[in-house]
Amino acid sequence: MTRTGLLNDIQLPKTRRLILLALKEHGRLTADQLAEMLHISAVAVRRHLDNLKHTHLVSYEEVQRGVGRPGFSYFLTPKADHLFPRNYQELAADVILTIRDMYGKEAVDAIFEKRTKKIEQAYQPLVSGPTLEKRVEQLVELRQEDGYMASWEKKPDGSIIITEHNCPIQHVASECAQACNEDLTLFSNLLDADVIRLHNQASGDATCAYKIVGKHS
Repeated sequence: MTRTGLLNDIQLPKTRRLILLALKEHGRLTADQLAEMLHISAVAVRRHLDNLKHTHLVSYEEVQRGVGRPGFSYFLTPKADHLFPRNYQELAADVILTIRDMYGKEAVDAIFEKRTKKIEQAYQPLVSGPTLEKRVEQLVELRQEDGYMASWEKKPDGSIIITEHNCPIQHVASECAQACNEDLTLFSNLLDADVIRLHNQASGDATCAYKIVGKHS
């Protein structure tokens, strides 16, 4: 039986969660097939499917079944697929540890340095504000898009605090400090400022937080 994973955490009626789970387990299904599996009417199933289509969790395509009107088969969208368990972080951490065991810490450091340069090249044209505050605002918007749940505030002393409530690579970062160290480099280069880490989720803190100070402050 497929684990429901994040399905139990989202705000959906039980029947819609069961429909998503059935589509995950069995692939494409018709409304009649779903109705039989869930022991409810096809009319009720179609009502739930319409809602799931509206929220972009389910899509459909027309299928011809002999003579008569065509039917529809329903399937999960990529958005819905993310609701089910993944072990990507565990795999990434295992790969990093294997590289370290085989080739040493220097090889792992080089990987994260390369990753940081790639991110910096992608971010650089988008973090180009004329002031430190503007660059921080632009950087935080990009981190938001990357899943870090970032925010920022300016302190009375002129410094700026960037806070990130989520770390998409926390499982990897907890195994390799270089992943976190490279964020300091990334922030400093993009903002043209001094960056001090205040909190670190990989070390058990509730958030990651950074103090940003202009180099000429």
